[in-house]
Amino acid sequence: MIKLITSDMDGTLLNDRGEFAPDFFEVLKELNKRNIKFIAASGRSCYALEEVFGNRKNEVSYISDNGGHIKCKDTEEIILPMNRDEVFSTVEICKNIEKLQLILCAKDKAYFLNPDKEYLDAITYYYTNYEIIDDYKNLNEQILKVALFDVYGSAANSYPKIKDKLDKNLSAVVSSVNWIDIMNKDLNKGTAVKRLQKLYNIKEDETMAFGDFNNDIEMLKCARYSFAMENANEQVKKNANYIADTNNNFGVVKAIKDFVF
Repeated sequence: MIKLITSDMDGTLLNDRGEFAPDFFEVLKELNKRNIKFIAASGRSCYALEEVFGNRKNEVSYISDNGGHIKCKDTEEIILPMNRDEVFSTVEICKNIEKLQLILCAKDKAYFLNPDKEYLDAITYYYTNYEIIDDYKNLNEQILKVALFDVYGSAANSYPKIKDKLDKNLSAVVSSVNWIDIMNKDLNKGTAVKRLQKLYNIKEDETMAFGDFNNDIEMLKCARYSFAMENANEQVKKNANYIADTNNNFGVVKAIKDFVF
């Protein structure tokens, strides 16, 4: 019996236009009726995810910032944030890479470090509550992760330039075509899912998970019913037990109806 469903958002639950399946909220209502927890798991910050769900935001639990922040009705936790030295060293490594946009992600706000105006629309789509700064060393916020927007392509351009230069406690993960997240090496969506499984006494055999990109792999490994989207890359598909239809065909909702209902 499925007791917990966790799904990535962009490229997975949402179609390429950022839309839910037409009947998603009917499905969500039925899940809540059956006491099945639905968790939106994303690289986005929690406040941005809540905006996506709008007036239905309290019907969902959240794993945000790629596992750095858990928010449910009965619990909220920040997991393994970066310390100041780690933030500073990361910025110094990344700030001179051409066209790379740096975002320092706190729980309730994102800080854009000297962004190029031509890319503001691209990064504010994901980080809606933000402040533009030019001196990160005066920032006193607790930083969950450093997000990088790479117009030239994250996997091919910036990732090879930074992956071996980071602090020993940090790692970089390619989270989409243009994005990289830098955070504690022991932190990922799977870390957060395991905490919630332990909290609610839910087993892997009672868990369903959906994802499409590399930052979803650890989460998929936490679930017996792990689904890579048909539009996922091959590495993700190799780490899933099932394949769901594409995000544009709303494969998450289809799989829930087939396997749960």
